[in-house]
Amino acid sequence: MDPKKGGKAPVAAAKKKPKKVVNPLFENRLKQFEIDGALPPKKDLTQFVKWPKAIQIQRKKRILKQRLKVPPTLNQFTKTLDKNLATSMFKMLLI
Repeated sequence: MDPKKGGKAPVAAAKKKPKKVVNPLFENRLKQFEIDGALPPKKDLTQFVKWPKAIQIQRKKRILKQRLKVPPTLNQFTKTLDKNLATSMFKMLLI
């Protein structure tokens, strides 16, 4: 081996590991949850608890009542009248 041409080149080539073939479809990317790349904060997991059926129904009913928009003309029939007002109303409607 000629010392000018670098006698250690064949040894370095023998120790060189072959490059791993990387599929471009599956790239390893760093997960960046925040701006600085920190882990996400702890979440409230109460929504994933299996609640009893009665509580589920009661909560769904409350949410539906909040979301449901009833026109005032129909909403007046959800409240009952007292007896005196009802009799006077029926008398007025019969005329």
